[in-house]
Amino acid sequence: MTGGPLPVVSDRAMGIELAAIVAVSVGVLTIPDRTAWMSALVAAAFVGRTLAWATLPRKERGPVSAELVFLAVCTLAGGFNDWNSVVRHGVYDYTVAVWWPEASTIPLWMLAFWGLILRSVYALTRWSRLGPPEGPVDTVHVGGRAMRSAALKVGVLLTLTLVTRQCIYRLWDDPWLSFLPFAAALLAYVALCRPGRHDGLLVGVFLAVGPAVEVLYIGIGGLHRYEHGVLAGVPVWIALWWLLAVLVWKDLGARLHGGLIGGVERPPRFGGARAARRVRASP
Repeated sequence: MTGGPLPVVSDRAMGIELAAIVAVSVGVLTIPDRTAWMSALVAAAFVGRTLAWATLPRKERGPVSAELVFLAVCTLAGGFNDWNSVVRHGVYDYTVAVWWPEASTIPLWMLAFWGLILRSVYALTRWSRLGPPEGPVDTVHVGGRAMRSAALKVGVLLTLTLVTRQCIYRLWDDPWLSFLPFAAALLAYVALCRPGRHDGLLVGVFLAVGPAVEVLYIGIGGLHRYEHGVLAGVPVWIALWWLLAVLVWKDLGARLHGGLIGGVERPPRFGGARAARRVRASP
């Protein structure tokens, strides 16, 4: 691809992503302490998912090389966030077997599994059934003024993410202060970014699915444990974090993915509307 709207995820592509998540989740619910088996299952899910994804029409998926880079970024970002929260800051605990506890109290297969999780979440934000926009929206509302700036929008999203992460590292053991920063961040997102219908649908999906999956992983799989898990083992801050995370990842993931596949249409750097008309009129 050389430019234009980002690819929309078809039902088939969404099914490929969900099949990988479901396959690993079955393992989480049945054999989470069998580290070798879980490692093999996650590896197989990665390979199977990627091979199936490669059979999609090119217009749906973009270059294979770009996908592999994107999947690697998803894995590194998701794994590092979990490792930083659990190992460095002790926000919550994994309660299943690990191979090298002195290096990580999180199973290595779980760190890798985050790659499939983030990739599937991004696919959901582009799923045709939810009517995704052509690409990320750059508008930020400040003091009654609408400002169109990609740098400002990214700055707002990174600030909300960093502030809430720093708060939970320090306040995770407080029953109220642990979740109030996330509630405040969501209100700030609404005020600054003015979410639309698509954002509302994503929030609705994650409000229902996010805590439900956590409940299954905790209650049946015994995968991990939180303090103040008032929602059948799930704390309020995690439920709110999922809502904020999907909104942030929808935007940042689209910018990253679009940059890798060349699918984000950018305005001309010079000449304004006249130059844009010349570009559109050129053969």
